[in-house]
Order: sequence, then C-alpha cells, then structure tokens
Amino acid sequence: MSFFWLAVWVEGGLAVIAIFADMFLFRLNFWKYIWCDGTTLLQIILGLFPLIAGYFVLQALPFAPLQRIDRLVRELFQQHMSHLNFWQLAVIAALAGIGEELFFRGLIQLGLSAGLGLNIWLAILIASLIFGLAHAATLTYFLLAFVISIYFGFLFDDTGNLFVPIAIHALYDLLVFLYIWFTPHKSPENLGTVS
Repeated sequence: MSFFWLAVWVEGGLAVIAIFADMFLFRLNFWKYIWCDGTTLLQIILGLFPLIAGYFVLQALPFAPLQRIDRLVRELFQQHMSHLNFWQLAVIAALAGIGEELFFRGLIQLGLSAGLGLNIWLAILIASLIFGLAHAATLTYFLLAFVISIYFGFLFDDTGNLFVPIAIHALYDLLVFLYIWFTPHKSPENLGTVS
C-alpha cells in the first residue's frame, strides 16, 4: 500500500471512529459544533498565524533536538511524500485536520468535558497528552505536539466551533508540507544524529 493511501486510511479512519463513537456511544452531536461563517474565517486566519510564526521561530533556533526533528521530518517527507502531487498533499493535510481534530478535540476533549463533566482544562490536557503520545517520534516532537494540541483545544473551547481547529490543523500541515517540498534539505552533518 502506498504512503498516500495509508495516510488516507489512518487519518480518515480517525474521523470514522470519532463519528461512529459519537453516533452510537456518546451522542455528543459533533455537527452542532461545526459551522463556517465570516467570523470563523477570521478566527482561522488569526489562529493560523501563531503556528506558522512558531514554526519559523523554531526552525531558526540553534537547538539540536529541534534540528533533529527537522531532519527527521524532511527525511520522512523525502522518502514518502516528495513524489506526491499537490492535491495528494492537500488530501492528506485535510484528512489529518478532520480526522485528528474530530478524534482528539471532538471525541476525547468534548467527551471528557461535556460527556463526563470534567473541567475543560483537564479535558484539554488529557486530550493533548494522548495527541502528543500519538505523535511521539522523539521526546521533543512529543512536547511540541502536546503544546500544539493544547492550543487547538483552547481554540475549540474559546470559539465553540470545531471547524476552527480542523481548518487550522489542515492548513498548517499543508503549509509545512509545501515549505518542506520547496526548500532544500539541510546537510545531515550540520544537524547531529537522531537520538
């Protein structure tokens, strides 16, 4: 199975699991938390900016674990995604935003807060811990994913609109894919070894 189809199955599968779990187990009704209007578009644009700025700030820092993550991501991209078309990268990014946000923000965060009555910040922390563990290629990557997940959880709680973190997640992934696609791979001897 190609990487593209594997990504479609995994990311799309998360969305299917979240939707079916919602329909048949939790009955949180995700759809009442998803809409798009002019305010939503502004929230998406404003919410995307800190992630993009953060990405470029982290790229510029001379911190070896961050440089290792960059090398790892670029190597994985080169190995599995560099041959993909723009539309395939867009599909993977869109499904990552939809699948991961429905699962982590919709099913877990909303399930813990609205379904089980946990404090919203505890629900965000638990969902973010699980999100971080699901992305734990390295300890640093886990920590970055954990922080980004807290941000997505905050956005969902603040706006009440699950479409905001879905769209920001998808756009962020697509922009990072395109940035990696169009920038040269850094020299491995300048980055140290992956540990």
